[in-house]
Amino acid sequence: MTIHNKHYRETHCVDSSRNLAKEDGMSAHRTWNMKKSLTVILAVTPLILVGCGGGGGGGSASTPSPATPSTPAAPSTPVTGTTSLATSAAATPIYTMADVVVPDGFDYSSIEQFDLDIDISSISTARSFVTVYSRFSTRDDSTFKPDYSSKVIAGSLNNGVFASNFTAPVNHESLLVEIWFYDGQPPLQQVVSSSDSQIVW
Repeated sequence: MTIHNKHYRETHCVDSSRNLAKEDGMSAHRTWNMKKSLTVILAVTPLILVGCGGGGGGGSASTPSPATPSTPAAPSTPVTGTTSLATSAAATPIYTMADVVVPDGFDYSSIEQFDLDIDISSISTARSFVTVYSRFSTRDDSTFKPDYSSKVIAGSLNNGVFASNFTAPVNHESLLVEIWFYDGQPPLQQVVSSSDSQIVW
């Protein structure tokens, strides 16, 4: 080991160990400062939130409007007396479950089961597709426009015949049955009553 190397090690090794000691001290000091800052922030935040409050919005100052005395309006009909709280409460009937009358056999179900039988083989045996809708509207040309989100069943006809069953909501008076052909001809449409659980076409 040369003198130069020895001198270098003594100088730099001592300095580096001093630097490490200083860094440890600074690290502990920084941690203390961060904890102190965090404590102050957490303590002050609720005070700021309460102080800001809600209310009027807008940051501009407003000038208060001068108060003007007002005179109360005279009632159009004379008041003869006040209604007591007990009298108004007695006037409002209170119902219980015992007051509800439901006929025997009442069905609480909001959907109905339907059987669908289609046979258009005398009209066409071409490839076709049937769809049933629970909501629809009438166009100006007297054709029906289905609400496509109300589709309750759809399927392909086999040689003009289709049979299936489905459920649909009972809150609609009628259903639209629509048969589309793959060759591009206009669809066949028929409106059926939703009170009939057997739909035959």
